[in-house]
This record gives sequence, C-alpha cells and structure tokens, in this order.
Amino acid sequence: MKKWVFLSALVVLVATAICYAEGANGKWSGTIALLYDVTLNMKEDKGVVNGTVTTEIGDIPLKNGVITGNDILFKPFTYNGFAVSAVKGKIDGDKMNVTVVFQGMNFTGVLKRVK
Repeated sequence: MKKWVFLSALVVLVATAICYAEGANGKWSGTIALLYDVTLNMKEDKGVVNGTVTTEIGDIPLKNGVITGNDILFKPFTYNGFAVSAVKGKIDGDKMNVTVVFQGMNFTGVLKRVK
C-alpha cells in the first residue's frame, strides 16, 4: 500500500514539474472578447517573456513581459498608434486566462496551449 501511495505522489509531482517547466513557452490559441481569434507565440527566458500575437490585422509584438509564478504582465505599449494599457495572463496548465486593457476597457479571453 505504501508503495502505491509513494508512486502516486511521485507521478503527481513529475506531472506538475513538467507542466510548470513549460510555463509560458510555446504557442497558444483562442479568442479574446468572444470576437477576436488570436494566436500567441511566447518565449520565456529567466522570468522575461517576449512573443508575437497573430491576429486578423497582423502581427503584434509583445516585449519584456514579466512572469511571476503563473502570472504574466506586459506593461503599457503602443502599436500602430493604439495604446494598450496592459496585457495580463494567468496560466493554469494548458489554459491561460487573458485580459487586454485597451482604451479603459477590459477584454478577456481564454487561450489554450497548442501541442
């Protein structure tokens, strides 16, 4: 019995470590505000996240995001004359809840990791 409990605990720890190791890295896809289909490619290096959001209006670079635990924050930036106050994400395994703060409004969505 102790052997099975130990093995079960070990499997859970390994699975958790694998999910955490993936972190923000990779390709994510989903919809923001139930209207905008997006694909996000991110690369994390020592707590700093950079990436590109591909939308129907083109590619938007995301630079110098900070990841703390499962939370990602990209600070204010301007793209093609449009000011974005923040892009926030919270990773939960292969799902990321996203909020884009644009012109004083929050646009939310869910992205899923593309395997």
